[in-house]
Amino acid sequence: MSGQVLMDSDSFDALNDDELAHSREDEENASLASALSAEFGAAPWYLSSVAVHAVLFLILLMIPVDPPRQEERRVVIQTEMVEEVEEEELQEPEPDVKEEDPEVVVDAEVTVDTPVVTTTDVEISDNFETDDNMDDNTALGDPDSFSDVDSEFVGTPALMGVGASGGKGGGGRFGFRNGGGRRNAVRRGGGSRRTENSVDWALRWLAAHQESDGHWDVAKYGGKGWNSHDKDTQIGCAGLAILAFLGAGNSTKFGKFRSNVKSAVDWLIKQQKSNGCFGSEHGYQPAMATMAIVEAYGMSSEGRLKEAAQKAVDYVVSSQATDGSWDYKPNSKRSDLSVSGWYIMALKSAKVAGLNAKHDAYEKALSFVDHMTSDNGVTAYQTEGGKAPAPWGDGHGMTAVSLCCQQFLGHKRNHPKVVATASKTVKDELPVSSKFNFYTWYYQALGIFQTGITSEYWKKFNDPMKNTLVSTQVQLGTFEENKGSWNPDTDPWGPAWGRVGQTALGALMLEVYYRYREVQH
Repeated sequence: MSGQVLMDSDSFDALNDDELAHSREDEENASLASALSAEFGAAPWYLSSVAVHAVLFLILLMIPVDPPRQEERRVVIQTEMVEEVEEEELQEPEPDVKEEDPEVVVDAEVTVDTPVVTTTDVEISDNFETDDNMDDNTALGDPDSFSDVDSEFVGTPALMGVGASGGKGGGGRFGFRNGGGRRNAVRRGGGSRRTENSVDWALRWLAAHQESDGHWDVAKYGGKGWNSHDKDTQIGCAGLAILAFLGAGNSTKFGKFRSNVKSAVDWLIKQQKSNGCFGSEHGYQPAMATMAIVEAYGMSSEGRLKEAAQKAVDYVVSSQATDGSWDYKPNSKRSDLSVSGWYIMALKSAKVAGLNAKHDAYEKALSFVDHMTSDNGVTAYQTEGGKAPAPWGDGHGMTAVSLCCQQFLGHKRNHPKVVATASKTVKDELPVSSKFNFYTWYYQALGIFQTGITSEYWKKFNDPMKNTLVSTQVQLGTFEENKGSWNPDTDPWGPAWGRVGQTALGALMLEVYYRYREVQH
């Protein structure tokens, strides 16, 4: 046939080996397929299905597949868990202090008998340790408790910063008693690390000499008592000591001296009578104790203290005379400004703590103070039966009492009588170590501070006060002896309250920068 190429046997042999191999493989596969088809055709349908799936599975396994790209993984090695321990706030160590004699710089008006000793400085932490981790604002109470204050009465709302909001650093109802607020108040008011160190030393002495049941044995440390009322003197001095601890930011719940405060408060409550009076009805002591128990409640808000505090306030109001004064006995015809000063301070603390007291008690008290204070600042000590007020000694102590109480009861710092008493106070007597009078200095410190830290009165008073107190504090020995205390012997009232009362008052004066806020800003 034309155009057709025939292949003979020799040409067939010329096929390459690969072609032959493929040809044979195709034949074998065809034969295998035929055999399998025959077998599957003869087998039941379900066995055929299993066989087909098995073959497909084997084929898939033979297909090379690139593994997926894995994301970076974090390897976690789990070991035994160790509970994380919160680092405790560093507390100032209390080793024996190496003392040295630095250069002493004091005001020219101050006579210094004892050199100032440089000691380990006291650091005031932003938060004081607490039993239940309460914050500073909670520890100092809730300012909303004053929502029922009668705004028509000018005195009551103005008492010690009533209405001021609490906050970090202790700027609440009782001043700036701890944290950053305290540091700032010390700096602004003219205090220093030396004054803070003196406060700490005084509290350490008081803590070291507290009896196991919580009180202080005044007689052990030179106290002869007021008018031979020994138990009453112990009550009064316990009140002063508690106030000193409270003034530095300690209470029954917080502060490094909280256990001392708690035991003292517990002891004091046991001395309270059913009518609310602490001890016998003898002038100063019930008022001092009332002030202490009221502030202890105000700073801790402990329910167990509220009943005792309110009963004490009720007694204070019930024992007030018709002219607004107090005396050594309730509702006396004799009016005593010295005694009245402590009761007025107790009423002030009651209002700050949110306790109930009749508003007319404050109004009558202010009227009485005004009656005892002349326009030129001279202030009388007592009056009786409607007679003219009678002066007492040099009158400096009563002038200071009047200055303090006028402002706490509502007179503004520019009121004529406030100006007159402040001027007389800084003119007549400033603290000097050659003439101790802690009673007068205490009221001067409170009253002059309230005239304003930028006032000419405070500028004249502050340096003599702080330099005299720091320089005359006992520096030698140990706290178990007399270190940190003040000697009572040279003070006219020292023999009555002894070293306990003297030391408590010394601390209270150096706490003036933060113990209470300024009434007016």
